[in-house]
Amino acid sequence: MNTIEKINRDWDFVIGIEVHVQLETKSKMFSTCEYTFDQSPNTLTCPTSIGLPGALPSINEKAIDFAIQFGGAVNATVHPSFSFARKHYFYPDLPKGYQISQFDKPIVTGGIVPIWWDNKKYNIELTRAHLEEDAGKSTHNSSKNNSQVDFNRSGAPLIEIVTEPVLTHPIQAKIFIQRIKQIVNYIAISNAEMEQGKLRCDANISIKKKGANKFGTKTEIKNINSFRNVQKAIESEIKRQHQLLEDGKQVEQASLTWNNEKNTAEIMRVKENADDYRYFPDPDLPPVVISKSKIDSIKKGLPTLPFEFESRWINEYGFKPDEATILASTIDIAFYFEEIVKYDVSPKNASKWITGELFRLFNEKNMPFDKNKVLAKDLAKLIYLSDSEKITANSAKEIVRKLFNSDKSIDSIISEDSYLDNTDSNIKDIIKKVLEQNPNEVDRFRNGEEKLLSYFMGKVMKESKGKVSHKIISQELNKKLKNS
Repeated sequence: MNTIEKINRDWDFVIGIEVHVQLETKSKMFSTCEYTFDQSPNTLTCPTSIGLPGALPSINEKAIDFAIQFGGAVNATVHPSFSFARKHYFYPDLPKGYQISQFDKPIVTGGIVPIWWDNKKYNIELTRAHLEEDAGKSTHNSSKNNSQVDFNRSGAPLIEIVTEPVLTHPIQAKIFIQRIKQIVNYIAISNAEMEQGKLRCDANISIKKKGANKFGTKTEIKNINSFRNVQKAIESEIKRQHQLLEDGKQVEQASLTWNNEKNTAEIMRVKENADDYRYFPDPDLPPVVISKSKIDSIKKGLPTLPFEFESRWINEYGFKPDEATILASTIDIAFYFEEIVKYDVSPKNASKWITGELFRLFNEKNMPFDKNKVLAKDLAKLIYLSDSEKITANSAKEIVRKLFNSDKSIDSIISEDSYLDNTDSNIKDIIKKVLEQNPNEVDRFRNGEEKLLSYFMGKVMKESKGKVSHKIISQELNKKLKNS
């Protein structure tokens, strides 16, 4: 089958993304009922979340605050007045027969999410971000020919983020989803763990021949549950649409689901429009009005965002986009890097040590980054000692590893293992000992076999346990061999 890049030579792709992020509030969107992941089925329910007659919704104020934070983070318009609507569809995991969502008056409209792809910056335009409640979770057992529903998740607060149809490649779509996770992590409104169902996305796809004025019929892939599958699912649907059009057939408007076992997107149902949901204002929830001062106050509390770090480091430090994006991947890493640079460490050196030595240690332990494993001031001190050749680079790496794996202070590690014992007298003593133990090689060197210098270098390095720089050893050896 044709690859995506080969298809892209003659066809343009247009992709729109809808991301559902579950918000980390203590209670659900329209009730005081608790929701946490991975609890026993149907133990976190209440009359409102399971749609019992007479149970009335009440709005979670914290979820509104979180939506304002997101709107501020992406420089969107946050509306001081908005309303909720009922979106009707009939699934077993939707106990009321409708979902409380937002339709024509969402809390957030517009906004930009900057991403980097192929060393170029793309500003992905957003249509809106609105609040809604989650549905329950259905599980299907084909061997027993039955399905079960867990209503724990029913009513959990979501923010749905909708892009304009401006993405042009499946990899862009994957990077965009990763950026959304990063943003909501930075502003601490969600951990957005896909394996916990706290970040899910739908993708809308259509294609057209290059030069054509109009894109073809749009299809939608529902509930994609991993970054890798975002790319794979969109690629699968592009290939399917391309094959249909190449065969002279038509693409039908349809909703699809991603089959991870078969590595393909499969059609669930044909034709689905907003009209099918029969939206109307929720009669139990009056319009919400928020003061401008409160919106401004929430926005002022936002931290520096990942794309702000990236732009500054690229402009001020000359970083390449991939260097900047790695350091900005989490807020803890970004702040750690910023702290090291405050100790007058070269930004390039700081980046090299963080993404090289530190990341290696965390990967070995399969641990997330923890700034307390090796304090920023300690790593800055080691970088200085290494750069000024007071210790070797290998010694600095050994010390970092010892700091990472113990509770000892940097000073005690340096002192106990004599990392700074490379004074002139100490080095001279080591060299004197090595030369006295190898008189024949000394005579051969003095008779013209200067290649033996590397032999002596190795001996001194071994004797000094690699704690003395090559430069110092070479200087002292040459002095001793040529002046004695």
